[in-house]
Amino acid sequence: MSMSEGKKKFISAVVTLAGVICLPQMLISSGKGLDFSNSFLSVLVFLLCFPVVHRSLWNGARSIWSFLMSLVLVTACCLGSRLEALGYVWLTDWHMWAAMPFLLLFFMLLTDGLWGILEDAGRYEKQEQEAARIKRETLYIFLFFLLVWGIVLLAVYPGFFVYDAQDEFNQVAMRRFTTHHPLLHVVLLGGIVSLGNKIFASYNAGIALYMVFQMLLMAGCFTYILSYFRQYRAPVWLRRAGVLYFAFFPVIQMYVLCSAKDTLYSAGMLLTIVLLLRLFREKAEFFGDRKKAALLLLALFSMAAMRHNGFYILLLMIPVIILCAGKNCRAKAAATACTALLLYLLVSNGLAFALHAQVQENQEMLTVPIQQLARVYTTSPEVMTEEEKSVLLEVLPREALERYTPKLSDSVKIDFNNAAYRAEPSRYWKLWWSVGKKAPAVYLNAWLLTSYGFWYPDAVIDVYRGNTVFTYTYEDSSYFGFETELPGTRDSKIPLLNEWFRKLSLELFQQKVPVVSMLFSPGFLFLVYLSGLLFLMRRKQYKTVLAFLPAILNWLTVILGPTYLVRYVLIFWLALPVLAYVVSTGKLCYTNRN
Repeated sequence: MSMSEGKKKFISAVVTLAGVICLPQMLISSGKGLDFSNSFLSVLVFLLCFPVVHRSLWNGARSIWSFLMSLVLVTACCLGSRLEALGYVWLTDWHMWAAMPFLLLFFMLLTDGLWGILEDAGRYEKQEQEAARIKRETLYIFLFFLLVWGIVLLAVYPGFFVYDAQDEFNQVAMRRFTTHHPLLHVVLLGGIVSLGNKIFASYNAGIALYMVFQMLLMAGCFTYILSYFRQYRAPVWLRRAGVLYFAFFPVIQMYVLCSAKDTLYSAGMLLTIVLLLRLFREKAEFFGDRKKAALLLLALFSMAAMRHNGFYILLLMIPVIILCAGKNCRAKAAATACTALLLYLLVSNGLAFALHAQVQENQEMLTVPIQQLARVYTTSPEVMTEEEKSVLLEVLPREALERYTPKLSDSVKIDFNNAAYRAEPSRYWKLWWSVGKKAPAVYLNAWLLTSYGFWYPDAVIDVYRGNTVFTYTYEDSSYFGFETELPGTRDSKIPLLNEWFRKLSLELFQQKVPVVSMLFSPGFLFLVYLSGLLFLMRRKQYKTVLAFLPAILNWLTVILGPTYLVRYVLIFWLALPVLAYVVSTGKLCYTNRN
């Protein structure tokens, strides 16, 4: 006997109410906890969610993917809210564990409802034919990017020369090189700045020259992405939105005009993602065009050469590229990917040899263990024996350990004794293991506090607050490095626009605006990508998901890094239109263009 519609609505209302009642467990604050429950917003949330929950509960096509999305979202918010408000996670918090089953069901149904809307949109949307004179349109878009970014460059002249830029320039200026930063980027940055100074007798002009160089590269990269959208008949609204997004969104503008290696690294990764989408769809046709194969090789090389973790991503991507290229194209795919790897090894090792570069330090690979031991030493010293403390002080001096801050490991690891570690690494790994067995919760919180901003959407990026080692001008926010470091000086030609970027970078300016704040959140974009990729997996578009594997692997490397900053996951912003394209067009990604 079928259930009546009234009973179905009652059950749906109970499920929705249970989810809304449990929502404060994902929104915990350091106050009395009445921000949501004692508010009309809870009624509004119930009314908005009820129709979606009802539809999904009785008509939805639930799957393992929507459950996984719900599991990650609920876990991230329940743990992240406690880390943000309290500074730790109490694993015996029974209120949280009791609420999680209801929250899992609630968000699984909401996810199914959202994906159902996307499927309906992708199924019925009409694609319009390509317009004529594509080359002229492409040139106009390219010049439009340069015009908009050029105005911003005048406002922040000579550009955002920050995030290790001074160190990289000094290596070139003093001819004393290390492998701490990718040498190709060191030579490019330092060489162009020095060239500009020689020509114009101004370091500001040299820095601006590098910014123009990077603007040209990024404009070419974004124009290629938009040409790809047009070639495969992406919706007109998406192409137009893509142009405006790349030109005007503040995070894009910040990093187009920032000297950090993350910009070119992320650009190489973006091109890799789009070219893999083309390769997995076109197969033999892709390698029939030498330009496409050469561009894929260059993109893979750039990704590896501009950040050290890019090398490991390239290694993991090679077998994926070969297997997904198709039986008849595997040899060509292997040749392209392996040539990119060989070129990276030749360039990086060749530069290290030619420049007599000193080998990088070990602490960059040991960020998590260093932070874990420092947290135990600082917050739970009674856990460690005197012998263990003595061994720890061999690699980390007492003054470094006393500088421990929960969200940033730089102030501790900067004084790591590499010579002592290299002499007997097993001695210190035994120390890490023995202490960890006695304080597993402290170890867990130490790692979560340096990474939760990458998966918790409400995290405030203020990791440099209270730091006593670095002299940055960060205030309530550490969202972006706004400065122009020496040898440059800020000389704004449009002070009002310069102040706009200062507020975005150093104040809680954009993070106070509901909805808009999420567009600036690394944690929120992580959930957006997770939802989009799980949606594609539900539709069995596995190769499309694998094209985004570089971004996934990048995220997995940075959650083991020293802190959470936008620049480490810049690819989330750069590739957002690409994700929107593959999700909005659905199976059209694999239909013939004819």
